Amino acid sequence: MSSARAIPARLASLGWGLLLPVIVAAIWQGAASSALIDPTQWASPVLVAQGFVTQAQDPQFWADFGSSLLRFASGTAIGVLLGLPVGLALGLSATLRGYLSPTLDATKAVPFFTWVPLIAVWVGSGEAGKITFIALASSLPVLFNSMEGAFSVPPAHRELGRFLRLGWFTTLRRIILPGAAPGILRGTHMALLYGWLATIGAEYLFEAGTGIGTNIMGAREMFQLDIVVVDMIAIGLVGIALDAVAGVGEQYVLRWQPRVDS
Repeated sequence: MSSARAIPARLASLGWGLLLPVIVAAIWQGAASSALIDPTQWASPVLVAQGFVTQAQDPQFWADFGSSLLRFASGTAIGVLLGLPVGLALGLSATLRGYLSPTLDATKAVPFFTWVPLIAVWVGSGEAGKITFIALASSLPVLFNSMEGAFSVPPAHRELGRFLRLGWFTTLRRIILPGAAPGILRGTHMALLYGWLATIGAEYLFEAGTGIGTNIMGAREMFQLDIVVVDMIAIGLVGIALDAVAGVGEQYVLRWQPRVDS
């Protein structure tokens, strides 16, 4: 599909995607206006819209929002930098996979939030614990996808590097990384989403501090459910933006790959 046709198609898709939320909001508002539900408990769309104005004018909201973004960026960057080399090493070494794959497979089966008590004991329940939790959450998708990407590089390509007497670094740069790029980028894409979810989770589960998760808990305690919904929407919008940016980044980096147009 050409770029000229892609934009209208995406706008049409967005319009259809917004249809259900608009219908739900209309029914929701109608039920609140007709007193079928308590609008203070269910935070009607009108109250939520007023909540957006309130939050937009609240410096504390922007401070919490910025704190969450900074925490997310720090933890996710650490996770990617840790997961990528380990994943590549596992993908290239059958010996390492033999030793570590059973442990890693078992790790995937453990619910992630069960790590919270251990992290709190080992690192603390403050900022260091939150960053560690985010880093751990974001490192795993990068590790597993990078491992699969490196493992998928055909052995003949690596043999060619040895035949040409390429150095280790040149082989990595010219053969391994391009071949493993789809897996690496897929893992990084997932790491961004996992990291953002872990950021909000860390602000709920660890020691109270700044952050949009803390902002939600404060609004809940004050029974400001409209503010809770506003913060939830803000969290979702960040997730959508991260997903879109990562998708565009993947397409740009992998633009050299042949595409099959439908």
